[in-house]
Amino acid sequence: MPIRALIVCVSALCLVLPRSVQADSTNIPGAAPEGTPSFALGVETGLVIPVADKPLCPDGFECLFGVGWAFGFPFSYRWAKGTGIGAGYEFWVQNGNGVYEATVAQAFTALFRQSFLLSRSVHPVLRLRGGFLMLGPSFRVATLGGTAELAFGGETELTPTTLFTFLLGGQILRTRAFTTQADGARRSVAGGVDAAFILRLGIVFLL
Repeated sequence: MPIRALIVCVSALCLVLPRSVQADSTNIPGAAPEGTPSFALGVETGLVIPVADKPLCPDGFECLFGVGWAFGFPFSYRWAKGTGIGAGYEFWVQNGNGVYEATVAQAFTALFRQSFLLSRSVHPVLRLRGGFLMLGPSFRVATLGGTAELAFGGETELTPTTLFTFLLGGQILRTRAFTTQADGARRSVAGGVDAAFILRLGIVFLL
């Protein structure tokens, strides 16, 4: 689903929810409890679906940037108005099509997030991330690069200090040129970026 359509759907859902699921104004989910800043530690997992792969998968060679699964651990500092900044670590385990037993991308990122419609128990969330990337076979490093992501979704309260999140992100990455020894393919030579959609589900703990 395109990110623009997801933004419209999530925002509309939050607006039409009945007042019975509105948040207590003294305990806004996704923001700091009782109006004070707080730290938030998250655990995420989700499906990685590549949508552009020419740099990593040149014509005539098997693609090592296949469908996979993401595991992430974001950490942020949140203010009562829904703004948060932080950092995180994430890795993707992807189909390497025999070139690699498994392709693993590891990212260390800075993040910015903003929640909207905070009076609702379920509210939209916008997140921006970017940072340093390592890619190679099974957690070994074959090349380095960078990555950036724009994600949109929602967040809802499970307990006063535990939140459930769902996000759809569009992620781009670019790596330095490298050669895969299994097939002698020269990859990421011509420039350009690889890209994927990632659908994430997660739990956030307010500390």
